[in-house]
Amino acid sequence: MTPTPPAKVLVIDDELGPRESLRILLKNEFQVFTVADVAAGLRLLQEQHPDVILLDIRMPGMNGIDGLTEIRKLDTDVAVLLLTGYGALETAQEAIRRGANDYLKKPFDAHEMLATVRQHAQRTRLLRRHRETTAELRALNQQLLDELARKNHLAQVGQKSAEFVHDLRSPLTAVLGYVELLGNELRHSKDQLGPQWHDTAEFLRNIEQNLERCRAMSTQWLQYSRRTVQPLQTVALGEVLREVVAAVRPTCLARGIALELECDPGPGGQLTAEHDQLLNAFGNLVLNALDAVADGTGVIHIRCVCHDLQAEIRVADNGTGIAPEHLPHIFEPYFTTKGEAGTGLGLFIARQVLADRGGTLTVDSRPGAGTTFTVTLPLNAAP
Repeated sequence: MTPTPPAKVLVIDDELGPRESLRILLKNEFQVFTVADVAAGLRLLQEQHPDVILLDIRMPGMNGIDGLTEIRKLDTDVAVLLLTGYGALETAQEAIRRGANDYLKKPFDAHEMLATVRQHAQRTRLLRRHRETTAELRALNQQLLDELARKNHLAQVGQKSAEFVHDLRSPLTAVLGYVELLGNELRHSKDQLGPQWHDTAEFLRNIEQNLERCRAMSTQWLQYSRRTVQPLQTVALGEVLREVVAAVRPTCLARGIALELECDPGPGGQLTAEHDQLLNAFGNLVLNALDAVADGTGVIHIRCVCHDLQAEIRVADNGTGIAPEHLPHIFEPYFTTKGEAGTGLGLFIARQVLADRGGTLTVDSRPGAGTTFTVTLPLNAAP
């Protein structure tokens, strides 16, 4: 593994004594550059991209406060620590307002200076890595969108969805690598980062949330694409619904949600289908209801009735309902009202799975009055 190069520190001070003192103090741990005025410092900033700038406030020509403004035009991430022998509160407030990260008085304490430079160098590196990672994620996301548009995989969802999931593995691997890298550095840097640790931890959580969303999308697509190779079998509809209820009942108990199953399909309640895909379709409907109801007062009622070689299954809840403007779009792929928590694939996949078995999926919903999904499926003739 290539060793990490030392952080870079740029000292801008018109006095030779303080410049040399800082260079000697920092040279064993950092790569140090020193200049006597802001103009030279701005040139070095563009050439060397330092992690920390130590900037004197009182200098001839352009002073530290004005220099800070120019620095921020070139680099918003580099940590800028202002040095002054004039510790006026107004000067400190003006410096912070213009983007300074810290404010130190001359003469400085050597131990305090080293600790402060270490902390801010680590902060700058993590912030830059976060920006680089975010740019990588955006680029990977755009590649996926371009690939989806090029292949038009939704028109041939079976084979194209399998290709999509295969293509998705490469960017997911890259994202996982970034998460692991940032996680390792974050665990080892909590003491050095100080107050910045929480911001850095939030960066990592954002990446993890996007990764979980990608993983959920790929899992659902993979489950759906495999439908073309799974063998058909005779499935007892009542057993499938009981499996769904058993899977979500612990969540309902924990949240105080009433879950009711009314199912008596009789001996004729059987159809030819892929068991796992049917289980996934009804599971998506129930999970959708779970997201809509409130803890403590929520009710989800599942009713299955069979007649004339047709089954009718209703999944009803007393949740928030669906806004009228959203109803025409809820079965469209990637449409979601759940923000980052949703993938927009559950209802789309459920409808496709049911349609493949000759079934239908419709919805009736009113805001504040709950939602009912109705499924119809053709049954096998009795032996």
